[in-house]
Amino acid sequence: MPILEWTIVDIREEMALRALDERFTVTEVAAMYGVTRPTVRLWRDRYRASGRAGLVERSHATHECPHRTSEVIEQLIVAERQKYGWGSKKILQRLKDEHPELELPRRSTIDGVLVRHGLVQPKRRRSTRSETPFRRRYTAKEPAELMTIDHKGEFRLRTGRYCYPLKVADPVSRYVLACEALSSTRFEEAWPVVERVFREHGLPLAMQSDNGPPFGSSVGRVSRFSVQLMILGVLPVFGRPAHPQDNGRHERMHRDLKREATRPPGGSLKEQQVKFDECLYRYNVERPH
Repeated sequence: MPILEWTIVDIREEMALRALDERFTVTEVAAMYGVTRPTVRLWRDRYRASGRAGLVERSHATHECPHRTSEVIEQLIVAERQKYGWGSKKILQRLKDEHPELELPRRSTIDGVLVRHGLVQPKRRRSTRSETPFRRRYTAKEPAELMTIDHKGEFRLRTGRYCYPLKVADPVSRYVLACEALSSTRFEEAWPVVERVFREHGLPLAMQSDNGPPFGSSVGRVSRFSVQLMILGVLPVFGRPAHPQDNGRHERMHRDLKREATRPPGGSLKEQQVKFDECLYRYNVERPH
């Protein structure tokens, strides 16, 4: 034999029929089904009025919204927008002046009315993700508060060997604190340069860089370079990926360095370092700041 399905409507119908039977009281029916007496009365009365159809679950949503903007006010809002092309702030103020007797909605409601009528585009929600203390803009106000660091970009020496210039600068005073000709972007070559700069010029509050090696980490971990900075009490700060403008002053210095010290390039790292030192002197001492 097939298994008979026993639905909630069947249970409610049985409950209503027993409640209508004079042999059972409402209290007894409620005890049978483990429900309250108002529940028994509800399904009894609905069954009595509409039969089995009255036992189906109904929507609990209200038929009318008490806070809904009236049609008259909505038409006034639309008319003001179509006539003047104003936003919600000006529309609200004008309606207050013209119709002080009306209870007007808030600006957010007016914005919703304009969107609903296709008069404005819905606003995009801003991201609620908070920026980490590492990836954010750091605006320095005084010299030595912030240092920027970056590899200028590799280029070939006359011998065909690659040179990777590492430059450290102060964005407030516009002084270049170091420009070293290195053979790679490895941490082991970059960190001694940073240590020397710190000994000569003191520790900044923060050091800003891009996300490339050895400064950042592409796999979500904190890089060795960042760890060393934090051990010294220096906050590592990173620009946004693919946004060199976040370190714009440093990028502008790269252009001057390339023009004055790499055309033509040196024959070795030692020769190239001499060119960098000469360029550094002109930039920091002879050039007006």
